[in-house]
Amino acid sequence: MGDNWINTEIEMDSIDWKGNTIHLKRVPAIKNAKTGEVRVYPSDVAKAELRMLAETYDIKPRDIPLLLSLIAKPGPFRYGYLHHRYRINKILFYQWKEMEKQELGETFVHDEFEAGIRGPIPKHITEDLERLEKMSIVCLSWEKWGKGPKEASLTTALTKKGIALATTLWNSVPKQLLETTAKVKKELFLLDPIAIKEKVHSGFPEYRKTFKNPDRT
Repeated sequence: MGDNWINTEIEMDSIDWKGNTIHLKRVPAIKNAKTGEVRVYPSDVAKAELRMLAETYDIKPRDIPLLLSLIAKPGPFRYGYLHHRYRINKILFYQWKEMEKQELGETFVHDEFEAGIRGPIPKHITEDLERLEKMSIVCLSWEKWGKGPKEASLTTALTKKGIALATTLWNSVPKQLLETTAKVKKELFLLDPIAIKEKVHSGFPEYRKTFKNPDRT
């Protein structure tokens, strides 16, 4: 960006994924200080549309991929829930990476991913799940599987309110995000922590040095 271009935000009309005209606010743009020319990136327009959708329902934009992951139907199995936090962690990671392969990784707001001994984990996932539970959008339940205080698995399920919201979101976002979400959930729905770890190491070898312990949360 040259010296004459400055960052700004604009309001603009756009066409949503259903072909409807919508008015967007606070769209990031760059403006030429000399000529007044304004440019916007398509990815920023897409993010602005999803941000407006999230604000309509008083949720954060990064909640959208999470709620889509819960409502997606994993093949012949029931939709609306996910067993184990590690499955949510890795589904959200692969959702982003698969969109990235299509050069669409920055068309939606996703969480930051922290690389650690349990692999790529969404930075805000704990606080997001707790916030959505307080909003009665999801229900969190823990089931002990060992003697240790931390040996328990988390099931995250959409409430009746959550199912209604997630269904609305499903019918309002781009087809590519829906297809990618359904594909990733189907692939990871039944994989155990070891299999998921090996899958990440195979597809993203850069995580081998950090992702050393299976994610069993």
